[in-house]
Amino acid sequence: MVGTNMDPASMESACNKLHAAGDDLEALQEAVEAASYLDSVPGDFRQKLRAARSRLRKLQEQRERGVAAADRSPHAKAEYDTAEFDELVKKFEQLSWRMVSRPGGAVAKPDDFYRLYGLKQQVLHGDCNEERPMWAERGGLDFEGRSRWDAWTAVKGTEPEKCKLRFVRLYYEFPPTALYKDTRGSA
Repeated sequence: MVGTNMDPASMESACNKLHAAGDDLEALQEAVEAASYLDSVPGDFRQKLRAARSRLRKLQEQRERGVAAADRSPHAKAEYDTAEFDELVKKFEQLSWRMVSRPGGAVAKPDDFYRLYGLKQQVLHGDCNEERPMWAERGGLDFEGRSRWDAWTAVKGTEPEKCKLRFVRLYYEFPPTALYKDTRGSA
């Protein structure tokens, strides 16, 4: 463990990166490798690492069996081009996202929306240097702001070109169930 930062903020950051990777095999593999030091930390951080490893094994098994991203989304492609990034950025927030209930009657969008948001912000603005939002304007926790901030800080330090490719891939590969009506194929 020499040289590994074991402070709670560092461990929370590693867990955020595990979550932000979603089902992106390469990103999840990188996040699991970087967070491997959490094995020595009892509690929630180690459990999140183990869950991410389990998700990674499942994704690797699917790839070995030939289960393609097309099985997850009808919009998946064999190859992705970062040249589509600017066009897709304009479209992704306009999609009809399903809302997920949160404690206290709050609602938020699905995780894939926030993953896309974080990647977009990293490309357009670089590393997040804002404070994590706490309270909403009308009282209560700001789940929307916190989710956006968490997703953006989870990709801190990631190169813009890598973020563009991950954004384009995720845009086409997230499941249609995250939307009320999947309009990604329409012009």
